[in-house]
Amino acid sequence: MKHATIKNLTPAELGKSVLRRPGWFLVPVLLGLVGAFLALRMLTPIYRASTQVLVEPQKVPADYVKPTVTTDIDERLKTLEQQITNRSHIERIIQEMNLYPELRRELAMEKLVDQVRRKDLTVERRGDIFSIGFKSQDPKKAAATANRIAELFIQENLKLRENQAQGTSSFLSAELQQAKEKLEQQEARVAVFKQLHMGQLPEQRDTNLQQVGQLQDKLEINMDALDRAETRKILLQSQVAEARRQAQMPRQPVQPTILMTTPGAPSRLDQLRAELIDLRSRFTDRHPDVIRLQNQIAQLERAASEAPPPAPPPQTMASREPEPVRIDPELLAQLQSVDYEIRNLHAERGRILADISRVQARLEEIPRVEQELLSLTRDYENKQRTYESLLEKQSQARLAENLEKRRQSEQFTILEKAVPPAEPFFPNPLYVLAAGLAAGALAGILLSLLRDQTDSTYADGDALQQAFPGVRVLATIPIFSAEAVAGSATAQSRFRRN
Repeated sequence: MKHATIKNLTPAELGKSVLRRPGWFLVPVLLGLVGAFLALRMLTPIYRASTQVLVEPQKVPADYVKPTVTTDIDERLKTLEQQITNRSHIERIIQEMNLYPELRRELAMEKLVDQVRRKDLTVERRGDIFSIGFKSQDPKKAAATANRIAELFIQENLKLRENQAQGTSSFLSAELQQAKEKLEQQEARVAVFKQLHMGQLPEQRDTNLQQVGQLQDKLEINMDALDRAETRKILLQSQVAEARRQAQMPRQPVQPTILMTTPGAPSRLDQLRAELIDLRSRFTDRHPDVIRLQNQIAQLERAASEAPPPAPPPQTMASREPEPVRIDPELLAQLQSVDYEIRNLHAERGRILADISRVQARLEEIPRVEQELLSLTRDYENKQRTYESLLEKQSQARLAENLEKRRQSEQFTILEKAVPPAEPFFPNPLYVLAAGLAAGALAGILLSLLRDQTDSTYADGDALQQAFPGVRVLATIPIFSAEAVAGSATAQSRFRRN
């Protein structure tokens, strides 16, 4: 009985087992080859056709026109593949190309769509080239379907890019319109603010300062004119008073007198000096009223020093009655004109002072107005920059949209159309025969080993020694068959004759 175990087997012993029992090995091998041939006859051949599609770059340099579609090609391929493999597209392809005519009568459309997605349709990319493959039992139908899917692929890519470009342009147009409305609203706020604060704006500061200077110059001119008018009035009043006094007195010789020292003349100079002393106690020498009184006093003093002495009265007889002296109407007219001029000068002085106060109030309001205007202007500038940026982006988006419509952007082009394949994609005869041969060889090795392990005899001394490790094998006697003995005797007789 044999005691060897399978775990002690080595590749050499497996080879010996196959050599000792070649029939047990060769029969399964032949059966495997026969089975492979039968499988080739029974399996339905499947043909696979593929279309090569090239990704062409944008024809216009990106420095001139920036594309709005910036997604990676792999992401777009995934998106396109999902769009192509959706139910509506696959059903359209199945009906248009008349795929699976027999299965359509037996299976639901969902299962056919799933078969196309999982088994028959493949999309592979290698660099800038990707292939679209389709498997079918009909080689012509496989090629036609692959070409049709490639065309749909290209159409979907163009549609996708155009939609993205149009969507970007539409979005920018809407944003630009909103930015324009906000900019116009801000412009209206700034315009209303400037209109409400006209004269108090920062850019009008210099104008207001110049206006204040001009008004101060006018005020000084007005004060000088007022001083001269009041001086003339005093002189005219003196002349009128003197003429009235002479008309009331009898004509008699009188001593020559000076106008300013006549007892009946008003002491205007003393009054002005008293007023000047009072104003200096309250104001500085630069005060307008102080300056005005100083000018009046100087004019009166100058007029008094320059006045000519009065002519001596003509000699009269004491027995003659005094004749009435009439006041010159021209002198009275001059006095009325001076009064009117003084009233106008006082009114003008009030207007000038009011204008100065109003302009100074504007100057005091300019810092506050400047802060508010700065806030409004800052918002306006921000909205203007946003509007200009969106305007530029919209222009670029429209160029990119036109680029997509004119097929000048990145696009897919069929590099090589699918042709009906001459050999089937499945089954591969070489692979099937190799698989049948390998399966038969494996089965033959297993059968040879099983037969060798179940045999109760020992093939050689090594097997015997391995079965009984404690017993030494002294010699082995080969097997002598009748044919072998007869052959050996014939050989010996021939040898003896020689």
